[in-house]
Amino acid sequence: MKRSDMDAALEELYAQVPQPGCKGLCADSCGPIGMNPREQQRIRERGVRIPHYQDALAQLVETGDYTCPVLKDGQCGVYDVRPMLCRLWGAIESMPCTYGCTPEEGLLPDAEASTLLAQSLDVGKPDAMNAEELGRLQRRFDDPKFRRTVREYVKTNRRAPQPEQVTAELRNAAAGYGLYPSLTKKPRRRG
Repeated sequence: MKRSDMDAALEELYAQVPQPGCKGLCADSCGPIGMNPREQQRIRERGVRIPHYQDALAQLVETGDYTCPVLKDGQCGVYDVRPMLCRLWGAIESMPCTYGCTPEEGLLPDAEASTLLAQSLDVGKPDAMNAEELGRLQRRFDDPKFRRTVREYVKTNRRAPQPEQVTAELRNAAAGYGLYPSLTKKPRRRG
């Protein structure tokens, strides 16, 4: 798939995420995230190198601190090409903005958000999830117990769930759908 086709596919998915009218106060919610390789490449084209989320997570575990390299004075320096997970923050039921930024049209249901995230991760892959797999994923996120688990995590930690920090239930569900195969791997050790 050509870059322009991948960009068009990503933009089509991004357009489905309601905009919360960001006040630019949520930089403390930024952390290591996984993203589509094309999303990472688009950020690199802006002159910013985002470390692989496992490396960033290792830094967070090792030092207790991680600052997203795109943040400048607490603002996202690549806001217009930010990845799907960043776009979902403050726009979906399980990740409402702690600063009160809310989309006029309301928060996106978790099931729809999980489908958008899965589809964004699949852009450009020859083995993208089929309709049946997407349906199973939506049913999982429609489960009230699962949604409560995600909401409780966000409420307790004041940030979006990060792959290695989420509960075992969330990790197993995500890995079970093949969305985040790297969730079951340990972060790479620095030499």
